[in-house]
Amino acid sequence: MSHPDAPPNGLTIADFLAMPITQRGMPLVVTGHDQLDRKIRWVHAIELADTQGLLEGGELILATGISLPQSADALGAYVGALADQDVSALVMELGRRFHETPGAMIQACARRGLPLIVLRREVPFIKITEAAHTTIIVGQQRLLRATTAAHERFTELTLADGSVDDLVAAAADLACGEVVFANLMHEVISFNTRGRPVETLLSRWNRRAKIATAQFGTVVDEEGCTVSVPVEVRGRRRGHLVLYADDLPQPAQVMVVERAAAALSIRLFMEDDETLVSHARRTALSDIIDGRFVSEDAMHARIGSLGHATRNAVLVPVLILSRDPNMPKVLKQALVESRIDAVTGHLGGDRWAALLLLKSSTVDPLVEDFARHVHDLSDGDRPTIAAGATVTTLLDVGRSFAEALEVAMAASSSEPYIDMRPFYGIHHIKLRGLLFTMRDDPRLQSFVERTIGPLMERDSREGGDWVRTVALYLKYRGNKTLAAQALGISRPTLYERLARVQRMLHLDLDDPESSTSLHAAIMVAQAHSGHAHGSRTPDA
Repeated sequence: MSHPDAPPNGLTIADFLAMPITQRGMPLVVTGHDQLDRKIRWVHAIELADTQGLLEGGELILATGISLPQSADALGAYVGALADQDVSALVMELGRRFHETPGAMIQACARRGLPLIVLRREVPFIKITEAAHTTIIVGQQRLLRATTAAHERFTELTLADGSVDDLVAAAADLACGEVVFANLMHEVISFNTRGRPVETLLSRWNRRAKIATAQFGTVVDEEGCTVSVPVEVRGRRRGHLVLYADDLPQPAQVMVVERAAAALSIRLFMEDDETLVSHARRTALSDIIDGRFVSEDAMHARIGSLGHATRNAVLVPVLILSRDPNMPKVLKQALVESRIDAVTGHLGGDRWAALLLLKSSTVDPLVEDFARHVHDLSDGDRPTIAAGATVTTLLDVGRSFAEALEVAMAASSSEPYIDMRPFYGIHHIKLRGLLFTMRDDPRLQSFVERTIGPLMERDSREGGDWVRTVALYLKYRGNKTLAAQALGISRPTLYERLARVQRMLHLDLDDPESSTSLHAAIMVAQAHSGHAHGSRTPDA
């Protein structure tokens, strides 16, 4: 005899009625048509009229009625005893005791809200109980296997110091659904869509966020097909873990979410809310910069789930080079004081990013105000701040950040040679910035070697100041008095040096094209010697 697969949510009265062996009995629902989703814990055949104290609740009772009384009061008492013991349903087989369902029994079942089902054809009860119990046990085994798998997975992640993202991904995998973890401010800290559109999941979250987090304890929303479990640390609620299932959530799915919430509680014991939000913002910003979102709608949805409105905003990517360990606080306070909304994040090393979300197309004064606050609040070395091109679509943010990074690196390398500014744009770094971005081009390197190679070699061999001498001479536009003062030498000594330079390089320093070539080659050399943030080379 084949047995049906276990229903995902445990055996219900509807599932029992649908079993092939039950169908052989031509079942008829007499009362409780609206209660067929009741769970059946066990199926029990019992013919006693007095069942008081024999049942534990959740049983589906099978009976032929051969021992039941005839009177209406006695039948009412029999039904009342079953209802008092919280049985799931009463299934009465017609033919042995009753040829039709007693009216008193129907009335009593209807009055007590007990589903009554009659079997109009004889079926061996042993076959019914065997099929039902096999189905129930299969479901219990499935839940046990899921429980074991969840326990092992989350224990392994906890021992391995798995991240919040790791735990959320494991919950989505084990529960076979999409998962969102959000804090009490409804900011989405982490989520996993299992390959589905990001914007769809976050839209579902936004529509029901307050409803899902307003109640206490585990909440199963059958209408929305969600399971919401609070995440608490030391008795203080830190957020909610929500599963979005494809259908009515199964017991195994509820268990997985609860186990994941417990693992998150352990993880959050070591992390404060600000750290979690900062990580989420950094991850979202990095994903946008690196193009890891499949659509602009997904980008908008992700940033929106962190409390920032990006639609219809003027977007200005800003890159900050700084080794100040307090930069997260500096950026936060600078945004407050400049009254600008932005998504910020640490991109690694000395690189910090801020995507400014502006309402005005007049960009430079706002960026400058923000940059000045960053400078004022920073400790230690002066940060280098650069802004990329203003864009109006998130799809262009990555390209603009790449520009901001090049500008920041060029400005950092060039700050000894250019005017100091609160922030730099591509229009501020001019030729020096262009040469910096091209510094690794083999053709440009060959040009440098041909143009000032003999001076660099002589400096390296003798520890001299040949390149610096030419650089300062060009910086002061041929003013020998100022160049000599900057070098700390006399004018005759400078004259002699410049003459030797012209002989070594076979050129005339008074020739505009020759001096321009020298200046360009020296700027490339300086870019190579000072491209790391914080390094400084001789002025030019």
